[in-house]
Amino acid sequence: MLRSRNQIFFDLFEQQVGNVHKGTHLFCEMVGNYQKVEEKVKAIKAVEKEGDEIVRKIMNELNSTFITPLEREDIHALALTLDDVIDYIDGVADRLYLYQVKQPDPRVLAQANLLVKCSTKLIDLIRTLRKLDHQQVTKIAGEIQELERESDANYRKMVSELLNSRDTDPLEAIKLKEIYDKLEDCADFAEDVSNLVEGIVLKNA
Repeated sequence: MLRSRNQIFFDLFEQQVGNVHKGTHLFCEMVGNYQKVEEKVKAIKAVEKEGDEIVRKIMNELNSTFITPLEREDIHALALTLDDVIDYIDGVADRLYLYQVKQPDPRVLAQANLLVKCSTKLIDLIRTLRKLDHQQVTKIAGEIQELERESDANYRKMVSELLNSRDTDPLEAIKLKEIYDKLEDCADFAEDVSNLVEGIVLKNA
C-alpha cells in the first residue's frame, strides 16, 4: 500500500510534464499557423489550468503522505518549476493576442520548436525519477542544456534584429521585446527542471 501511495507522486509528475508537452505543441501550432489566434490562446489557457489542478493534487498528496519517495522540498520545487514552464507559455500566447501582434517573427516559431523539443526531453527526464538512473539523467540533462543554449542564441539574434532595425515602431519594439523575453524564460525554466531532477537523483542515488 505504501509503495502504491508513493507511486502517486511519479504518476502526477508524468501527468504534469505531459501537460507541459501538450502546451508547447499547442503554442507551436499557434505560431506556425497564426489564424484564429483567440481560440488557440484559450486552448493553451485550458492546458495551463489543467497544470494548476495537477499541482493542487501534488500538494494535497504531499500534505497527506507521511513518508514520501523523495524529499518534500524537492517534490514541492519540482511541481512548481514544471508549472512555471506552462505558465510562461500561456503568458507568451496571451501577449501575442493582447498586443495584437499581426504575424510573429520566424524566429518565434524557431523558439516554439525548441520548446517542443525541450518538453519531449523533459518527459524522458521525469520518467527517470522512478529508477533514479543517474547516468540517464545526466545524458538527458545535457541534451536539454544544449537546447537551451540554442534557444539563447536564437533569442539574442531576435533581440538584436529588433532593436537595431530602423523600421520598427518604438512601441511595437517594446511589446515584442517583452514577448521575446518571456519566451526565453520558458526555455530557462525547462533547464531549471533539468537541474532540479539532476540534484534529486544525486541525493537519492
